[in-house]
Amino acid sequence: MTSISPVGAASAIQSGAAAAANRAEAPSSKAAAADAVVKLSPEALAASLQGLPRVVDAGGAPLIWESKSRDPITSLIERNYSAQSTAGRFRGLGAALLGSFKGEGADVSQAAQQLPPGTQVAGYGALFSTQPPALHGRGDNQVSLNITTKSGAKVKVTLDSQDDGLAVQMSTSGSLSEGERGALAGLAAAFQGAIDGMTQEPPKLKLDGLTQFDRTLLASVDLHVAVRLPNDPQRTQSLDFHADGAHRTVGIDGPSGAAKVSVDLAKLAGLGSAEQQAKAMGSYLKQVDQAAARGRGDAGLVAMFKDAFTAMNSHVGAPNQPAVGGYQSRQVTLSDEDHAMLTGLADFSASITQAVKSINPLRPGELDRFSYELSQNTSVGGRSQGDRTIAQQQQSSLSAAFHASNKSGVELRLDLTQESQNYDYYQIEDTASSNADMAYRDGLLTRATLSQEARQSTRLMRYEMGRLTADTTTPGHQSLQRDLVAALAPDLKGERRKTADEIYQHQQALAQVHEQVFLRAYPEQSDSAWSVAPAG
Repeated sequence: MTSISPVGAASAIQSGAAAAANRAEAPSSKAAAADAVVKLSPEALAASLQGLPRVVDAGGAPLIWESKSRDPITSLIERNYSAQSTAGRFRGLGAALLGSFKGEGADVSQAAQQLPPGTQVAGYGALFSTQPPALHGRGDNQVSLNITTKSGAKVKVTLDSQDDGLAVQMSTSGSLSEGERGALAGLAAAFQGAIDGMTQEPPKLKLDGLTQFDRTLLASVDLHVAVRLPNDPQRTQSLDFHADGAHRTVGIDGPSGAAKVSVDLAKLAGLGSAEQQAKAMGSYLKQVDQAAARGRGDAGLVAMFKDAFTAMNSHVGAPNQPAVGGYQSRQVTLSDEDHAMLTGLADFSASITQAVKSINPLRPGELDRFSYELSQNTSVGGRSQGDRTIAQQQQSSLSAAFHASNKSGVELRLDLTQESQNYDYYQIEDTASSNADMAYRDGLLTRATLSQEARQSTRLMRYEMGRLTADTTTPGHQSLQRDLVAALAPDLKGERRKTADEIYQHQQALAQVHEQVFLRAYPEQSDSAWSVAPAG
């Protein structure tokens, strides 16, 4: 019987042609030939494997393949197999699989796995499995992409990797039109970008491309990624993304914590211009940064949350889309004045929750934590265009606690000794809201109010040599009320402006109103429009 030892795998593969020649020339030696181990030189081995996947890895260990196919995907697996990182293992595979829809885009199933040390392989053919290896869907590092087309066809792509194997699969159920194949191929770079982002160190969300799928041809896109962390292989960072014509959601989960962002694509009446959306995005991200700084949020988790928030709120749709609501479901289209009172982003909810830590062995109940929530909701109603109502609510909340050294220049190192117990323990509870409310009657603006409020609470517990020496709570409360009817509609009689200069001045006034509507959890002290409640 032909065998391959782990040490001599490259020189112990029996040539099928040589075996046939032996049978023809020496019939009486069949038994001997069957049990012989044929030693091939590296040159002869290369010749025998021409056009087939290589059967040893870079270290000379035998590889078992699911299929003998020598196609571009197999070549990529061959090239990537020796990579040490997950990023290297998956490099180019996602793009190649979806990119194949530019051509026939046939189903693919291929895997390469290293044989355990000491394994004896019976014959060259045994290096190609007739059954799919168990690695599919079970790798330590997994990627799964599911796409449903408008016609109902489904495409599934999976990538799996672990120390001793690399596997890919792509399957299609249902027929695909030429346009659908083009739309699938058009996501190749975006799919690979998402994989590359999650497998880099530290992980980064790169979902911008996947949110731009062709909604006229594709109904939904779902991506799941779970990868072991290079610096902590026992822990996993995961990503779950979904997008369809009505919603976008993304969730991330890992050792540092979890985050989620959901965007409502079903109601886009309040969607503003590209400039308005950019300003709103910048304002919200500033709120996140301020909350992270105040509550000592994990920098890596906050960065991924901001990536998710940006991607989910980008490329949402065209501005000024009709809204359906109110009596008899008549369509209402918002004016420039209406958009000035709204942020310009689609409605969303977002949250980030950091993994709780207990870092003080003497007081394990003092937990380091960080939780932040942010949301926006818009409603448009009314009987008709001339009798419409618009309301938008923005809200945020921060709940956090952390330890900090209270000795200048001394690093915080809490242990069981009394000398280490010199620290401050902070507990933060903040909330903020911004409410815009508008109403029209007979085509005239009758109400345009902006109400904003911010509350902060800081509790400080100071310990010196393990003894509580201070326990204070400092509140903060700021509020703002504005009537913006005059700023939005100075000509209540509805007379048309006559000059270009008047039109320009009105647009500038609308831009100034828009600057005021954004949520502010921590108003600037220099902003005299805010009223500050006395502490107590």
